[in-house]
Amino acid sequence: MEKRTLFDQKADTYDDFCHMPLGHYVDVIEHNIIGDVARPKQGETAIDLGCGTGSYATWLYDMGLSVVGIDISQKMLEVARGKLPNGISFLQTDLSCLPFADNTFDLAICNAVLEFTNDPVAVLREGFRVIKPGGRLVVGCISKDGAWGKKYAKRGQEDSSSIYSHAQFFTIEDVSNMWLNKPSEVRLGLYVGPDEFQDFHSAIQLEDRSEEQHQGAGYFVVRWEK
Repeated sequence: MEKRTLFDQKADTYDDFCHMPLGHYVDVIEHNIIGDVARPKQGETAIDLGCGTGSYATWLYDMGLSVVGIDISQKMLEVARGKLPNGISFLQTDLSCLPFADNTFDLAICNAVLEFTNDPVAVLREGFRVIKPGGRLVVGCISKDGAWGKKYAKRGQEDSSSIYSHAQFFTIEDVSNMWLNKPSEVRLGLYVGPDEFQDFHSAIQLEDRSEEQHQGAGYFVVRWEK
């Protein structure tokens, strides 16, 4: 089954995970780290590469940015358009061949997307191409070595209907080496694994204590500047 078809089939229920305690924890941690690394500013232009149902596109829009959301799944974009402000533009296209001129956006975000692309290097190349000089390309990934990556990889192997059945997970070194320039910033998080989670409050407390250790992180974010 093609990746696009898998995401089309999951579109109506894709947000359900974030409404559960475990999913809420993941969502908060990832948004916090992306925000810290991307440092979005009111009035900037941003592109959300692999926007899905629009969580990050909405988040950026609410901070006063002009946002374009890109995804290959039409069903995902339909969900996004149905719940999000008219001020956000959504476009169905391949992330490895963006229909935008060079130096168009101040910020490009690509969160938990490279894992599901056929050519992650091409996606990074295009993301870097469309940001302006001084712009930022910010990429978040599920860590291959962490508990989350191992859990998802196993799920994909056992269930062909899972979105993870075609996923490829990476380490920080894998992603850093995909581009000519080394990232200017790297941040890690999601230290509580899917089988260790008890409640939101205790997970956040452990997250705060683990930030300096860099051991066992399930998620990382890298930033390139042009």
